[in-house]
Amino acid sequence: MAERAHPEDKGFQDRWFGLKKSRYKQKLYERYRYCNPYIKGKTVLDIPCGTGWGTSLLKGAARITGIDVSEEAITYAQEHYERSDRRFVTGAMESIPLPENDVEVLICLEGFEHVTETFGTQFIEEAKRVLIDGGVLIMTCPVLNECGETTSNPYHFCEYDERKLIVILNDNFRIQRLERIQGPDGPEYRAVLINVKKGCAE
Repeated sequence: MAERAHPEDKGFQDRWFGLKKSRYKQKLYERYRYCNPYIKGKTVLDIPCGTGWGTSLLKGAARITGIDVSEEAITYAQEHYERSDRRFVTGAMESIPLPENDVEVLICLEGFEHVTETFGTQFIEEAKRVLIDGGVLIMTCPVLNECGETTSNPYHFCEYDERKLIVILNDNFRIQRLERIQGPDGPEYRAVLINVKKGCAE
């Protein structure tokens, strides 16, 4: 089981002896490739961005901000992936250090399960705050399997029943696309969600 996406983590490295490719690395690249069509010319937030490896796979955005709670991960990201149109800052999902209406696309891949349910609720509110009206949230999140079992990942604070996750997303955003896919350690949901500000016509 691999955790924080890091190019030096053995779980994310291909094994050329036996030609075995890391399923975690493959999923990392797959997730970020999926996001690329949505970010062309847009202002983008990637949270949590970890070491910035995934963020560096985003192509064509006008500006990208990567945020993670780990100062160590952000330092690595700044040293390896920062450039004129891509910056990395320390911050928490439940208190995003960006102004209101600052980004057009918010990407949260495999992050929602890493905070408590309370912080998850706060993150949803923060996502709506920093996104423009009509902005897009792209999200992936593991869910309980058919037997109600978690992935047993000790770093996951809250893995949701899929029905509960769908209710949360539907109550806060307009769902453009929602699909159940297979993650490296079990089922997960991938969602494309539209932010509709209160008081704005849908």
